Amino acid sequence: YIDKKEQNIKFFNKWANCNYDWAPFQWWMTRFQKPIEEEVQKSNPKSFLDISCGTGKLLSKLVILSPKTKYTGLDISPEMLKKAKQRLPKNVTLKQGDVHQLPFKDNSFNLVVSTESFHHYDDQKKALEEMKRITTKGGKVMVVDINFFFKIIHKLFETFEPGCVKVNNKREMISLFQNAGLKDINQKRSFLFAVMTSGTKGI
Repeated sequence: YIDKKEQNIKFFNKWANCNYDWAPFQWWMTRFQKPIEEEVQKSNPKSFLDISCGTGKLLSKLVILSPKTKYTGLDISPEMLKKAKQRLPKNVTLKQGDVHQLPFKDNSFNLVVSTESFHHYDDQKKALEEMKRITTKGGKVMVVDINFFFKIIHKLFETFEPGCVKVNNKREMISLFQNAGLKDINQKRSFLFAVMTSGTKGI
């Protein structure tokens, strides 16, 4: 048995100091982040949490789009957070933590997001339940993750990408959101290789 949490910390610590901010990869990441940017522009949430925030590229864009929002970024990798701290203004809160045990009180954020990271979460059911727990009543949870159409490609990712646990198809993502008790579930292909799924926490 390989401890996926430790594997992910090691993998992302190394990546933070290697080529995570490399332009071609960030071009890919911006395609995943687009639905989040659109949602923030539309709703101007009071509080926002970016889970697996990496080096803070998405947060650096959002603070310009909706400057009155209170932003928080969380990542499992201390090296990613070091880079994010250098990039982001001091009023953005950064925390090291695990999505399976989020270090926040119930009903803390109006909008909770995860982009291009969900396939790394060891217990995706628990992760989504935690995301819902810390979302305010009437608030929204959004997950944008990889989707390559074919099961065989997903299996290859699960086999060869360090720390990858499971790549979900569209039906599986909807089922996870339903089982977490999220309402008004919405799903769309937001990029050729990305699917956005969102749901609202009931009032």
